[in-house]
Amino acid sequence: MKQRDNKRRKKRMGFWPKFLIVVITGVVIYLFASSSMFDVKSFEVTGNSYYSDDEIITMGNCSTGGNIFWGSNVGDIKNRLEKDPYMEKVRVKRVLPDKIRIEITERTQVAAVVYGENYVVIDSEETVLRKTEVEPQLTLIRGLTISGIEVGEPIEVEEKVSMRQIMDLITSMKENDMYFKAVELYEAGVKAYVLDNLVCEGTTQSITEAMTSGNLQKTIIKLFDSNIERGTINVSGDEYISFSPELD
Repeated sequence: MKQRDNKRRKKRMGFWPKFLIVVITGVVIYLFASSSMFDVKSFEVTGNSYYSDDEIITMGNCSTGGNIFWGSNVGDIKNRLEKDPYMEKVRVKRVLPDKIRIEITERTQVAAVVYGENYVVIDSEETVLRKTEVEPQLTLIRGLTISGIEVGEPIEVEEKVSMRQIMDLITSMKENDMYFKAVELYEAGVKAYVLDNLVCEGTTQSITEAMTSGNLQKTIIKLFDSNIERGTINVSGDEYISFSPELD
């Protein structure tokens, strides 16, 4: 019995020193982590193009001086930034000892749908990024019937199939080193404006095929070389491109 009691006493006596070591170690770590060495001194922003670094920092309500472990409000910064429709993905990381890195994946504005005298800026997935009264330097889409606009959500139009085809045309335009000032939907297809008075007419599919093959670009270059900047380029397919000096 005495041997058992002695073993129990030894176990209890051995527990307290270990416990004190753990407590002291925890206190030392806490004091070290709380030192000014780990106060946030700077913010680094990567992946942004639409917003500047300073704008991102302001939008996130970022401030220096707080402890990087429990005073940097990393979660709050992420939540604030993700409310902006241009932010597709936001990651906020601690970079020891004193820096916060904000990694941004932005939605890219690719076109603007004309809505009366206003413009609805969208990305390739038709997400509404913003509404503006100032004409943006983007391909304008005309001739659609808008039924719903909510920032951060896909634009709602009655011509859903035509809208998707126009967006595919704009994607192909960027991939094939082309630029249309505007794409206008009409009953027989679309009008894609190279210049205000130089228009490509055809279906979205035929214009896309002509761009992909490079034949449309060659036709436009020939017109420019001849100082022709007015007329209609009729596109019936990859191999069927004609030009008329008249505008419809």
